[in-house]
Order: sequence, then C-alpha cells, then structure tokens
Amino acid sequence: MLKRLIGIIIPLLTCCSLFAQDYILFENIYLEPINGQTTKLVQGVKKHNAKYHDGVNGPKAYLFFVWTGEYSGQYVWVKGPIKWSDLDGAAGEAHTKDWEMNVDKYGRSHNIQYFLRDEDLTYNPNNETVGENVLIRTFDVNNKSEDMPAVRGAIKLIKETLEKMNSNVARRVYRNEFRTFDRRDISLVYPFQSWEKFEGPNALPPGTGRAFEEYNGEGSLRKLLLDVWDKHTDGWSDEVRTMVK
Repeated sequence: MLKRLIGIIIPLLTCCSLFAQDYILFENIYLEPINGQTTKLVQGVKKHNAKYHDGVNGPKAYLFFVWTGEYSGQYVWVKGPIKWSDLDGAAGEAHTKDWEMNVDKYGRSHNIQYFLRDEDLTYNPNNETVGENVLIRTFDVNNKSEDMPAVRGAIKLIKETLEKMNSNVARRVYRNEFRTFDRRDISLVYPFQSWEKFEGPNALPPGTGRAFEEYNGEGSLRKLLLDVWDKHTDGWSDEVRTMVK
C-alpha cells in the first residue's frame, strides 16, 4: 500500500521539455517534520532531489520553507513544470525506497496539490517560471456558477492595469485543478527579492490602485474589485515561501 501511495506521490520521471508543452503545471506536497527532525528532513529532501529530481532527466524539484499561513513552520516540496502524463505509472523500487528513507522517515507528507498556471490572467514580464521567494495569495471562491468567472474577470482587469503601467512586478496566477473542501481555488503568486518589500504594499506595486481608477474610472476599484471579492469569495489567505538551497 505504501509503495502504491508513493508511486502516486512521486511519478515516474519522463524526459520532457518546458518548451514542448503548452501549459505550466506544478505538484506541491507539504512536509511536516516528525519529532523535531527538521535538519534531517531538509538534508534528506536535498539528497533525494539531487539523485532523482535534478531537472536533467525529468522535472526539477525544489524545497521551500513556509513562513506564514496555515502550514507555517513546515516545508513544501514543489516539482515542475510537469506534464499530466508524468503521473502515469509508479516510481521505480529504488526511487521509492530512497523517498522512504530520506523523506518519509523524517517528515509527514500531506495536502498534495496540482496547480496549473492561468496564462490568460498571468502578468510575467521577466518570463520567470520558479521564484526563489514568493507571496502566495489564495482566494476561496464561492460555489455558484457565476463566482469563478467574476473573480477571473476582476483578476484580469488587474493584469491589464499592470501591463499599461509597464510594471516590473510579476503576478503569476494558478488554479488548483482539483477542488478541496477548503476551496483553495485560485492563487496569485508574487515573487520578491527581499523582506523589505513588506514595508509597503505586500502584493501589488505602489500606485496600482490609483492607476486602476485612471484606466477604469473613478470608483472602479471598489465596484470592479473589492465588491467582487466581497460577493464572490470567502476572502483570501497569504502564504510566504522561501526556497531552501
């Protein structure tokens, strides 16, 4: 049973190229250290990634520390970009045993998620795929049929504003492909270089609100954005991650 589970969690690696696929998909697995064995968990993940997920013969994997949010103090293992076909089949026996000895032994795997980038909503001026430090703002979208289109429409208006501003601040948008009870449906990913960023607005660049109203009319910030969040979502949560090197 364990091997079967690991086979799902750690798919068989296949040769792939980011440029050969028309979508960007990431697998996320949260890792909670067992009995305070944080150092051994980090060392084990690094060892496993170097052996099986170095990006040469398949998708690269990364380890992030979670600073804020529901899983603060834990880690998240991120692999990608991957293809859906990477999930077909099970990992080899040696691969599975290596994960068991180096990762499962020291950390509890939970909350496996698959995030697909929404290119229509993404603003990514530097064409970056993986950021070393990111703020992830996740919306809990309501369940009615009109809710997701309304939220996506509001997010697209912000993208258009950033384009007109010629902003150098990226905002990549991802959808959780499999809905969960806590409705972590759509995430806005903001890369940052320094924690100093949070001394000002902690997501969009300064002046975005003013520019939004210049392009969309006076009062549009409330009508086209804030009212949409109030009506069509149950709010949002923030998670800050930094890459472990």
